[in-house]
Amino acid sequence: MGLRSWVKRVEHAARGNLASFELLDGSRYYYYYDPASWELFMHWYECIRAGSAHNWPEAPEVIRKVCEAKDPQVALDAVMGEQRTFGTFAYVTRISSSMSAALSLGAS
Repeated sequence: MGLRSWVKRVEHAARGNLASFELLDGSRYYYYYDPASWELFMHWYECIRAGSAHNWPEAPEVIRKVCEAKDPQVALDAVMGEQRTFGTFAYVTRISSSMSAALSLGAS
């Protein structure tokens, strides 16, 4: 077995059951998929409590990476999964060519 294939197998094993999506630069972003993510729920809650988007806390890393995804709609759907019930109500989730503007993520 060559060193390159061995490294690929070790990387794959280390990722376990992580989900991923492709980024604009061609790399992949790996994250732990949790359909009942407390972190995401609490983020949405804090956004609602803060009121104006200018006061929102910084978004979790996985949501920030959606903005860098090659296909943001696919990435958002993958990240949110079953959470659509309480979902992304704090953000505009219609993906357009201006992804950064559509998902400002509270950055001012």
